[in-house]
Amino acid sequence: MHYTADYLTFGQWRYLRSIGQLQSLSAAADPEVLTLEPRLHKLLNFFLDHKDLVLSREELLTGVWGEGLGSDESLSRAVAALRRVLNDSRVKPFYIATLSKKGYCWQAAVTQLEVPPEPVQERVPAEPLDLISTQKAIEKWQIKKLSKLKRIRYIWLSTLVLLLFSFAFALLLNKMNEKAALPRYLQVSPVSALDGKEQTPLLSADRSLVVFQHQASDSLDWYWVVQQLVSMQSLQDEQRYQQLSQPQWANSEQIVFRAQQQQHCAFWRKTVKHRFDAAIPLFSCHQFIAQGQAMTSEGLYWLDLDPATGQSQLWLWQQDSSQRLLMTFPGHWRGVSHLIVKDKKAYAIAQFGYSYSALLELDLSELDWRIVTEFDFSANQLAWWGDNDVLVNKSVRQLQVLSLRTGNSRVFGEMAVNLADSSVWQNSLLGTYPAQAATDLRQLDWQEQNNKLVALPFVDSNRSDYLLVTHQEQYFFVSERSGLPQLWRSKGPVTEQISQFDTEYQIEQLLWFEGNLVVRIDRQLFYFSDGQLKPFMQKMVGSENFVVCADTLYWISRNKQSWALYQLQQGNVSEVVKDVVNVQCGPESSLLLQQQNSAYVKQWRQGQIFTLPIQISWRTTEPAAWASTAAGLYWLSDSGKTLNYYDWRDKLQQKWPLVEPAQALVYGNGALFVQQFRAQDTDIVWLHPEPAE
Repeated sequence: MHYTADYLTFGQWRYLRSIGQLQSLSAAADPEVLTLEPRLHKLLNFFLDHKDLVLSREELLTGVWGEGLGSDESLSRAVAALRRVLNDSRVKPFYIATLSKKGYCWQAAVTQLEVPPEPVQERVPAEPLDLISTQKAIEKWQIKKLSKLKRIRYIWLSTLVLLLFSFAFALLLNKMNEKAALPRYLQVSPVSALDGKEQTPLLSADRSLVVFQHQASDSLDWYWVVQQLVSMQSLQDEQRYQQLSQPQWANSEQIVFRAQQQQHCAFWRKTVKHRFDAAIPLFSCHQFIAQGQAMTSEGLYWLDLDPATGQSQLWLWQQDSSQRLLMTFPGHWRGVSHLIVKDKKAYAIAQFGYSYSALLELDLSELDWRIVTEFDFSANQLAWWGDNDVLVNKSVRQLQVLSLRTGNSRVFGEMAVNLADSSVWQNSLLGTYPAQAATDLRQLDWQEQNNKLVALPFVDSNRSDYLLVTHQEQYFFVSERSGLPQLWRSKGPVTEQISQFDTEYQIEQLLWFEGNLVVRIDRQLFYFSDGQLKPFMQKMVGSENFVVCADTLYWISRNKQSWALYQLQQGNVSEVVKDVVNVQCGPESSLLLQQQNSAYVKQWRQGQIFTLPIQISWRTTEPAAWASTAAGLYWLSDSGKTLNYYDWRDKLQQKWPLVEPAQALVYGNGALFVQQFRAQDTDIVWLHPEPAE
């Protein structure tokens, strides 16, 4: 419906459609005129012109943004912004209704206003007056008015100066407080030191005990432990699980948690204070996420994956056992995790790819989200620090306190140890130490007598070794055995350090290309030659997972909406295939691809794509968790506990259990290597700030 009048009314608003101005009709409301920004102005007019009609997302994008220009995310944010302006609700809408899987509909009544022109008053001749007395009266009135105006101006100016001074002083105090250096965290106090691994500590509200999960050194199963902080007595649960999530307090005696048991994901409630009762199943989930749930007075918010599309979703479970889908996040994100909730606002970490992430703010009232800040690495910690700040990664190995009001951050200074699973109580950190175990490179070997795979030592050290690449009879890798991460080479019986870096580089990949060792540091590729790094390609934001196949360099790159595969050939960069999130070399000069919306591996050969009977989800599998050979494809599954194999010729699949979980596979010189975390105990500890002098 197209309106002839320029003035319209609907609900509590008067609207001038030609310029997008809104004014409240409520007598008690502020009479201020609101002028819509151009996109919202156009969107509101489009809704009004199609009143009572169901508009699909495609129709709205075409009508407001133009053919092929908008996106689902931009439309969702615009509709949410328009609702905020109109004081509308998504749950109980008065103006804009959301119709599941159909689109939107304007449902409020609209009235046209024919505004009459203001009447022109005729000039009536004044009655004869004494001109002198009239002139004096006018002069007296003008003097009185001028004096009154001066007083008003003085009052307004004084008030304005006072307000500006107060605001500047408050801002200065706030900035000084935010920029104040955090104290050094040098005091470590153990909470528990059981034999094996401990993780995900949860402090009780009365500070009397800590609940955490434990894995004995001779077992792969996890179970709950309660540690009393005063008596230091511990109580161990008898129930065992394959995987356990971060627990949440359901009340003063019970916890809620997510667990994986025999490929089945479910949420459970369990009494842990004073005694352990049998866990009570609550509901099933599709994906195990260790840090993806938060308990509030409204119920349990939790993150999950849509089994059909793989997209991350936010759900709410309430005590009446009802489950409600609240949000679905963009499909080109790898996942969302680390959920925390307070006062109708939630925060989480979005993994854009394998090594890019962002801090999200989720509005639980409007069911909308926004990006607070982006990270040039994969963030993996998030906790509350007071009411308006959060504890989050600053870099791979450094934490920061980030202000949610201003975006300013304070970086931790010297810390005695790095922690994982960190939470905060009175400026002290409770977490898991060490934050990450050392990594080893090992060669897989099939033992006929035992009929099993074993991982044999390869270039072993007492520090971390990782990122193996082979060339002929040489093995290149990164090791921290001499202190800082350095490049090492092994050939025959000789293993030697070949770099002398005096800076701690975050080395991300090793490649062999054009007869040289290529190193990726901070998104940029360098040749390593004669002990020196020489720039090879410029830093490419959004690019990751480089691979060399048939003397051609390939990589994947992400923009705001999608992924694509690129290649470097004869000095020229070109796009090969869209919608590719990971790449590996395939047989006979082909490429193996993982795509955003499919769990099946694709084979690309001479411009054609074929689907293979192999499922490897890019959302739950690490980028280096597969390796191709001339005979077949190896890949890891079940959190690195299972090695799978697909034979190119026989088209048959096999799988074998691994004694220790692996994170990466490398094939070279006729052998298969794995990168594994070293079997290492972890403890629950307090990390306290240094006392102020």
